[in-house]
Amino acid sequence: MKFVLTALCLFSLQIGYSQQYDSVITENENVDLNNDIYKPGNVFIYDYEIIYGGKKHKLKKNGSKFDESKQERVIDFEFASSDFDSLAVEKIHLLVKPVADADRTNENQTQISYLQGPVFSSLSSTGAVENNDNVWIHPIRDGFFSALETAPFPFIKKPIKIGMEWNDQMSIGDGWGNELWGAWEGELLLTYNYKIIRKETIATQIGEMDCFVIVSTATSDIGTSKLTSYFSETYGFVKLEYELLNDLKVNMWLIDFHTGKEFNDTRTFFKTKKYIKE
Repeated sequence: MKFVLTALCLFSLQIGYSQQYDSVITENENVDLNNDIYKPGNVFIYDYEIIYGGKKHKLKKNGSKFDESKQERVIDFEFASSDFDSLAVEKIHLLVKPVADADRTNENQTQISYLQGPVFSSLSSTGAVENNDNVWIHPIRDGFFSALETAPFPFIKKPIKIGMEWNDQMSIGDGWGNELWGAWEGELLLTYNYKIIRKETIATQIGEMDCFVIVSTATSDIGTSKLTSYFSETYGFVKLEYELLNDLKVNMWLIDFHTGKEFNDTRTFFKTKKYIKE
């Protein structure tokens, strides 16, 4: 039942897409077979921080609730200091679970799922694209992370060349809005610009990585947001630095990686709170 409610909630939020990244090149067949990074059995674990009012925060509460007065689901979250002893979201887990083509959340995209640890109370699935032409992923977008819909998605085109620049657009519904990062009525058209600006070696908790740095912006009627992403050809998008509206910032960085894992079914996951088979 929890899984059904999560799926319904995501559906209600996602209605309102009318256009979605036309320049992303997907595949019609064997969607996952040529993936080197986001391949089934891989797990990526990220730490994160939210910077607002000059202070660093994490999430004490994160999700959605039904607003009786509005008769609709609304985003529901609460900030806490990073050392708060009962965080709803301490780390973000990205799973690449194998799935049949008929069951994909997003057609012609590799299925990825996001979990918020340590509570693991919900699982949300979306899509990623990886092939010889480009790598592109949906960010996490539960609760507070709906804010990331107003920013560029992580995206790089191939062959990777410093100085390469490209544009795209997407429309999103007002269910993604909030007074903290911007509210609007109806659909909001985001116009994106991406540019690969340099190659840089960065230190991570799993070792040094050579990364291409992509600076991107999303311009719309509510303002301009920015994403600086660090892309490793081995581990994908290992560091994401968002600059949203109202001086709100979100940073995410890879702290752990696992490959070749098998995953519990949904019922076992909700019963045990463990997503990897033992």
